[in-house]
Amino acid sequence: MFEVPTKAGEQPKYVKSFEGHTHHVMGVGWTPDGKKLASCGADNFVKVWDYEKGEKIRDMQGHQKQVTSLFFVGKTPQFLTGSGDASVRMWNADNGGNVGSFPGAAGFVYAVSASTDRAAVAGGCEDGNVRIYNATNSTKLKDAVPPDAEPKKDEPKKQ
Repeated sequence: MFEVPTKAGEQPKYVKSFEGHTHHVMGVGWTPDGKKLASCGADNFVKVWDYEKGEKIRDMQGHQKQVTSLFFVGKTPQFLTGSGDASVRMWNADNGGNVGSFPGAAGFVYAVSASTDRAAVAGGCEDGNVRIYNATNSTKLKDAVPPDAEPKKDEPKKQ
């Protein structure tokens, strides 16, 4: 449901709703031009919607578990999703294509983002780590781990 912004004291006005997920909606985002919405949910689907018509354009499936987060990348039609299948994926809202896959998380990915220059992708995982990937070739660049998980300088790193 979307509401039109109102003046102070006025009641919000209902605009429209988009129905189609069969389980919880976990994330939603707008294309930069404002013409489409993308949503993700616990039904393992990503859906793209035509905002003006209020209709679904397409279903996109690729994750094997619930899709927990969604983030549009810069001023492009590309967006990221994170999932309980321990992966991050990049999609194209205009054609439904899977642009890239970034595997290797430990369990659920609950948050996704991209650098402003679109060179890096990040996924926040249930193990407390943020995994950083090269957006072009999907290789993992590093794990940003919590401070208490960093090895001491005189201790060997955990495998």
